[in-house]
Amino acid sequence: MFTGIQFSGYKLFCEENYIKFDKITNLNVIIGKNNSGKSSLLDVIEMAYDETSFEKQKRQIGSIKVRIPMTKDMVQDIFSGYRSIGEWNAENYWEKVEGRNALIEFGATKNSKNSKGYFAINTGNIPLENESYFQRGLYDFKEEKQNYIFRRLSAERNIVPEKEMDLELSSTGEGASNLVRVFLNDSTYDERVIEGQLLSALNEIMYPEAEFESIRIQQIKMNDGYAWEIYLKEKGRERVPLSKSGSGIKTIILVLLNLIVVPRQPQNIGKTIVYGFEELENNLHPAMQRKLFDYIYEFAVENNLNVFITTHSHVAINTFFDKEKACIYHVVKENEGASLKRIESYIDKTEILDDLDIKASDILQANGIIWVEGPSDRIYIKKWLEIFCNNQFEEGKHYQFLYYGGRLLSQYSAEEETDLISIITTNRNAAIVMDSDKRYQAAPLNDTKKRIIEEFDKLDMFCWVTKGKEIENYIPKEAVESMSGKAIRKKCEKYDLFPDYIKSYYNNFTNKKVPFANEIKDYITEKNSLPMLDLKVQIEKLYKSIKKWNE
Repeated sequence: MFTGIQFSGYKLFCEENYIKFDKITNLNVIIGKNNSGKSSLLDVIEMAYDETSFEKQKRQIGSIKVRIPMTKDMVQDIFSGYRSIGEWNAENYWEKVEGRNALIEFGATKNSKNSKGYFAINTGNIPLENESYFQRGLYDFKEEKQNYIFRRLSAERNIVPEKEMDLELSSTGEGASNLVRVFLNDSTYDERVIEGQLLSALNEIMYPEAEFESIRIQQIKMNDGYAWEIYLKEKGRERVPLSKSGSGIKTIILVLLNLIVVPRQPQNIGKTIVYGFEELENNLHPAMQRKLFDYIYEFAVENNLNVFITTHSHVAINTFFDKEKACIYHVVKENEGASLKRIESYIDKTEILDDLDIKASDILQANGIIWVEGPSDRIYIKKWLEIFCNNQFEEGKHYQFLYYGGRLLSQYSAEEETDLISIITTNRNAAIVMDSDKRYQAAPLNDTKKRIIEEFDKLDMFCWVTKGKEIENYIPKEAVESMSGKAIRKKCEKYDLFPDYIKSYYNNFTNKKVPFANEIKDYITEKNSLPMLDLKVQIEKLYKSIKKWNE
């Protein structure tokens, strides 16, 4: 429902400036150092969605507003009892405001002029200046908002044996054992939610490190009576009580209980649940973090949910940076308070790494590095590995991308002893992809590219110089047609300038290479890519290199 949230005057965030989540999508990541204000931001998000939380904390916040898309029902409410208002009627007004957003202010906060309720603010992009009429449109907003629940999972969490009682699953994990007990033992619940869906999701995340055959709940004797304990049975091993398992697997199970089981509780059926997960990376290996993050993203997109994650893990940056329906926000603690910025560029991304004190050597977690000019190259190569090689390797674990940034390539070398930046001391396993930049067949490669080719050949490392001018010249005409919805007379030839070729179908391509790559990748297929120059041959060679790195 919300497309944006803005607020002021809460804890580290001063009252003078509005802090804005200017884009809310399925997966929203808040990254920052410890004590930078991440949990406070989650407090505000919880207030925005959850009526009970807002009522408890409304006097602690200066102001809170949300942006919502205009709906036909809202327009009908505005014009209820009126054939027209000024020059507008319900029909032409809807034509004007469809796709636009209204701003709603919450009343009864510290700085609000309203003692209660909500107040619609005409932000200027909606052509109905009389706010008393505009107020009528809030009925739809109020009705829908009552249907929302905010579920939070705290950074401090655990699953322990519990005595039998009615417990809601809390943000710290209290109630988890009883929730599993009810679904497995109470005949009014469907045990397949635990034995089938939750167990399957757990194995999807944990495999191949672990594969579980069953999840059970049994009574155990304790000093003060009996309690219920969750047991996991791993293939080829004895069953293990969850209380004796690591914190990482407990985190994964708590996430899955929230996503899969909680919505099937009778009191939550038909409700829209918004999630806030804090520091899921605690006690999780980077590879397992990536699997969990990927699962949450796919689940949120598939079910059209809003999920907010706070983290100080750099793994989240690489996992979500190029995802179409994910936003990354960077929160920074400053002398006068804290600020928030949406990450939209590679430079923004590197600023987060600096803020989190991530050392360059952390990249050595990957078994090899594919050097590419920029982030859009990464998107294409991952897609081609998928369609040509049924890629089974994971970015960040089996391989990683690093960007050399065009002309900066002249500062790199594949030799160990060099006055330049040594590629192999960053990681001994390397491959490199370079645009030829040729405008005609006989055009020579520049001296830097010739040197890099020679150095990589000497070390028997994979080096790919594009057969056409640049990597975009491998994009099939059919993919551009499908994305643009327009018939295209001819393909982009191998020495054509792709920005000139695409300008009739995509505005400002040069400044939007990453969004373009993310959009068109869904239309790139094995069939339409097979005829594209030497593409399949080069991708299969690259895949062989990745496979060799991981033997």
